[in-house]
Amino acid sequence: MLRSLAVLLSAALALSGLAACQQKYSKNSATHTRDGALGITETNPNMPLSASYRTYPDDLRVMQNAISQQFPNVSIASISLNGPTAYVRLNAPAHTPPDEIERIRHGATEALAAAAPRYNANVTVTAK
Repeated sequence: MLRSLAVLLSAALALSGLAACQQKYSKNSATHTRDGALGITETNPNMPLSASYRTYPDDLRVMQNAISQQFPNVSIASISLNGPTAYVRLNAPAHTPPDEIERIRHGATEALAAAAPRYNANVTVTAK
């Protein structure tokens, strides 16, 4: 009797041990996303890999909108980005006085600094 009870008890312990080994292991810590950058996109949101990062076309669109809203009669000839510098060429209406051209250049520089502060705007205005 004692022997069968020992066998039964050891069988119950073995089955409970097997059941415990097959339970799912869960970690309490969160893992990083599988983005190939080992989670660095969550730690630095301004890296180009992040979804919140503005791309170059977005930056150009923001710059164009800032200039168009402040100076509707000025046309944008070109905007090119080279590192931290934005080269902006604007065309003012023909026969625009030089002091007005300077005011447009200064105002466009300020508008670009507010809309895209990470760029140093180099604005050129010509009357055409």
